Amino acid sequence: MALMTDALSDAMSEDFSLVKILVYAIPVFICAYAFISKNMPLFIICAIPTTILLLALLSNGIANITSNKREILTLNVFSLIPVAMKLFFAITPQTIITLVIGFCLTYFIRIPEELKYGQLIYECIVWTLSASVILTEYFAFSKRLDVKAPYNLQMISEATIDILINIIFLIPQLLIINGILIGIAWYMFFLLKYSVQHPLFIYFCSAVLIFNISFLASYIAQISYEAIKEKDELYNDNYYIRTKKDEILNNKNYKKEKNEN
Repeated sequence: MALMTDALSDAMSEDFSLVKILVYAIPVFICAYAFISKNMPLFIICAIPTTILLLALLSNGIANITSNKREILTLNVFSLIPVAMKLFFAITPQTIITLVIGFCLTYFIRIPEELKYGQLIYECIVWTLSASVILTEYFAFSKRLDVKAPYNLQMISEATIDILINIIFLIPQLLIINGILIGIAWYMFFLLKYSVQHPLFIYFCSAVLIFNISFLASYIAQISYEAIKEKDELYNDNYYIRTKKDEILNNKNYKKEKNEN
């Protein structure tokens, strides 16, 4: 099971992490402020490239950790361009196929009306599994920025349920962390009698989103290590995503060899 404490530690200990978070928060702030100000043309213009930027940033961070690099967020924006292009070709076709299958399953297969809430429960199951498949494909790509990985159907099918379980455990942790960070900021602005639409509060929330990307990159790398199996384990000794089970086993082996000597 992935550890949020390790992910948070990695995010906070990265070199120049605060600078990177504040820089990448700028486009998010522009989008959020445009939306709150009801400037929809500016919001639409900024939202699409910002979303692509954040997805590429997250994918690059996951790949960096998987490759045993200490950098999670990169300040080299131009290096994210090929990542974004690979992401498009790796995820878009599979996502469309998954959504079409989900739509067909919920549209053509109907649960008898006699079963109260049966159709609603069925649709929730179908779309939850569909979302899990899409996330698994995204994680498989981000693991090594391999365009072919999401098309390995056997690997995706074997990892989907594990990914779903990890995401279920992740959601409440995300809510708690963001609730604490944003809650403290909201309380300070409340005491100072500032509105939540104040630009500084919006910018702080934008920075929190980037911080989320930073520690999620580490967390997802742990999930990918545990759930998405490969034929060759290329990073057993990886500093960041080595599982707790591996650490305990290594310690036991070390003590055993020491006693024998």
